[in-house]
Amino acid sequence: MVPGDIVKIRLGVIVPADLRLVNGDYASIDQAALTGESLPASKKVGDEAYSGSVVKQGEMEGVVIATGSNTFFGRTAKLVAGAGAVSHAQKAMFQIGNFLIVVALVLALIMVGFRVYHDIVISDNWGLADAFNILQFVLILLIASIPVAMPAVFSITMALGALALSKEKAIVSKLSAIEEMAGVDILCSDKTGTLTKNQLTLGSPILFAAKDPQECILAGALASKIEDRDAIDTAVIAALKDQNALKGFKQQKFVPFDPVTKRTEATVTDPQGKSLRITKGAPQVIVDLAKPPADVAQRVKQSVAELAAKGSRALGVARSEDGGKPGPCSASFRCSIRRVTIPRPRSIRPSRRVCA
Repeated sequence: MVPGDIVKIRLGVIVPADLRLVNGDYASIDQAALTGESLPASKKVGDEAYSGSVVKQGEMEGVVIATGSNTFFGRTAKLVAGAGAVSHAQKAMFQIGNFLIVVALVLALIMVGFRVYHDIVISDNWGLADAFNILQFVLILLIASIPVAMPAVFSITMALGALALSKEKAIVSKLSAIEEMAGVDILCSDKTGTLTKNQLTLGSPILFAAKDPQECILAGALASKIEDRDAIDTAVIAALKDQNALKGFKQQKFVPFDPVTKRTEATVTDPQGKSLRITKGAPQVIVDLAKPPADVAQRVKQSVAELAAKGSRALGVARSEDGGKPGPCSASFRCSIRRVTIPRPRSIRPSRRVCA
């Protein structure tokens, strides 16, 4: 594969190189490993698709613009590989070694000068054997003063520390990182103050017309398609307590998420043979589609704002039982999608900061 080749990408395909998308409606691509985005990014004609990302939805064609180490992923890997730095412990060892070498040289010069002055000027007794004795003494002094075992002892100590950390499920990529992290007083994480695992979970639904939270989640699950492996659809379906409840419904038609309409829609048949239309998507879109009373629309807007302040993403769900447009008759307008997080580390008074 070389720049200029035409590549077709579709659901489940790993993008083989950096592409400039030139044909197709849209594609939803998971590039979390490259950019850190928790949700797939919507791509259209003219956008770039990065090598190593995974297509979650859609189908498009693109022209190769970079391969190998010239791709976005390749350049990032080269920067990481070349970001080597000497640790504080290594700097301290070098300073100690240099200091001892200088001290040894100064002492050797002083003792050699004294011995030469004593043998030549005072005793007037200088021979080749005396010169060899002086040289031997200087070599012994220099070799003994250089701490050649210090790097080995340091490496063994760090290796034992890495072994102890591995038992606590911590991965150590470089031994010097143990000493560096030991000197950190404050760990600055991302702007949300959390370390994300890039996993979505469904929060407790806020009900407006539905009578039971599982009724709302079931409606959202029916407006999803597990085969597409969409992150939000998977989270909604996984939150359903009784997975067998889906088996009683038959999906007749499914319209996947579109960045223009900002929602999914499914036409399903319930166990009694009744046709239902269910949709889920952006709350404002669901409100415009369902046209609820003004007070309900205001409550939806307020709930979305409160969820956004907490860092949660809100989804609206609506259902129609008469075959018409889904209305606010039976399901909730919200399913909270939030990240699985790890508690932020405790802060101590800083003396050195490391930001990630």
